[in-house]
Amino acid sequence: MTNGARGSVPRGALRRDLRHPCRVRRTGWRRWATVGLAVVLAAGCSGGRAGSGSATGERPASPAADVARVAAPTVTFTPGPGQADVALDAPVQVAVTAGRLVSVALTAGSGQPPLAGQLDPGGARWAASAGLTPATTYQLAARVAASDGSTTEASSSFTTAAPKQKLTARVAPLNGSTVGVGHPIAVYLTKPIADHAAVERRLTVTTSPVVAGSWRWFSDTQLHWRPQEYWQPGTKVTLDAALAGVDFGGGTWGTESRTISFTIGDAHISVVDNATHQMTVTTNGKLERTIPVSLGRDKYPTKSGIHVVMDKERTTVMDSASFGVPAGSSESYRTTVHWATRISNSGEFVHAAPWSVSDQGRRNVSHGCVNVSVANATWFFNYSRLGDVVEVKGTPVQIEATNGFGDWNIPWPAPA
Repeated sequence: MTNGARGSVPRGALRRDLRHPCRVRRTGWRRWATVGLAVVLAAGCSGGRAGSGSATGERPASPAADVARVAAPTVTFTPGPGQADVALDAPVQVAVTAGRLVSVALTAGSGQPPLAGQLDPGGARWAASAGLTPATTYQLAARVAASDGSTTEASSSFTTAAPKQKLTARVAPLNGSTVGVGHPIAVYLTKPIADHAAVERRLTVTTSPVVAGSWRWFSDTQLHWRPQEYWQPGTKVTLDAALAGVDFGGGTWGTESRTISFTIGDAHISVVDNATHQMTVTTNGKLERTIPVSLGRDKYPTKSGIHVVMDKERTTVMDSASFGVPAGSSESYRTTVHWATRISNSGEFVHAAPWSVSDQGRRNVSHGCVNVSVANATWFFNYSRLGDVVEVKGTPVQIEATNGFGDWNIPWPAPA
């Protein structure tokens, strides 16, 4: 087209357009900038392209102007980007305006699994539901959709404070184990906690089938949960100990959450009768074996009451000094025994005692243990699992509730 012809574009206007082009990309937002605690996701540039227009002199709508009318999403992170010494119970949230959160990941380092969180149905807000770990740098990564359907990502990080004292917990039974019908859930805290209710609020017991039960504190560091009666065989039990990120006072913070699941096995219940010097062993109510026994003599009686199998030792050394009989005295001993099934903390075992076979089923000669033959001890050792019940009847001394898993000797409902 020649200069000056109808419909031509002046050279000056064309040069101005070439000097100031506007590149519009519809594939996504290209820029973001931090403003306080928010990340603004840019929508592109605005402006129109020079041209001849219509006969009336009006300019047609520009594609760049259409993009400019799409509001830029703004993402807000809590805690703010780069914040340090964040409290372990601080809320962790991501919010967006003029857009929608597609996904959010909160992680504690490369390769770590994301922590649990909840995204609102509309995608306007996400909040973490898992507790935080002390002295840890966390990364937040959010994927955001704009109103035109394009998506982009925004990220932030923060670091948690280090508490004065850390609280964690050990739990018995072990995760994935199968235990006897007498095994309570035992929680052992690493720090004494006076506010017992604060701990209990963070502990959730779930059973299938549903079983009602109760917590009982044996000290400021130890508490047990058990049902009113022995567990039913086959019951599935889960403990959720959500202690992480909880302020328990005095500068003590929970720093670890745990989930423990276990199964209740067959009902192994053994009854030791001091009157007959026999132990009857049953499985789900069916008699398995009757075993002659010799219990503790008058000076060292075996304790009556409900005992629970706590441990098994193929070989162990028993030393009278462990329960107050000094070495060198006429009553002292140090003996290696085999096939020892522990039933209390105070040193009571069902174990092999070949030296007292002639007394088993007739009289009591031990220092408090349940003496049985080697053959019967081997069988009982292999038969027993942690949590099995061994009830002793007819002796003059009662087992203490704090001696091993003596929970079942406390009347129901268990006192607080």
